[in-house]
Amino acid sequence: MKLTDTETALFNAKRFTITTVLYVRGPQTMAQLRKATGLSWGDLDSNIRYMEKRGLVKSRKVVTKEGPRTLVELTENGEKAYVSLVSKLTQTIRGITG
Repeated sequence: MKLTDTETALFNAKRFTITTVLYVRGPQTMAQLRKATGLSWGDLDSNIRYMEKRGLVKSRKVVTKEGPRTLVELTENGEKAYVSLVSKLTQTIRGITG
């Protein structure tokens, strides 16, 4: 299975989990992502920054009734890379299981 650079960036358990949550649930605050993934604040923050540098997600500050929050969402590039990676993984599994 040959992966593109963006797929390789997602081929990591923590980043794949973050991306799956964002793909399924849509934009999430950092607190929502932390709760959904079980990652520590440090792990979550460093992986979000890694993904932002590669254009897979974008984050922005928003004001809510609970106060300021950081909202994270998949970019179009991030969504395409995720769908492509999931497709390749599914094909690989089907190839193994026949």
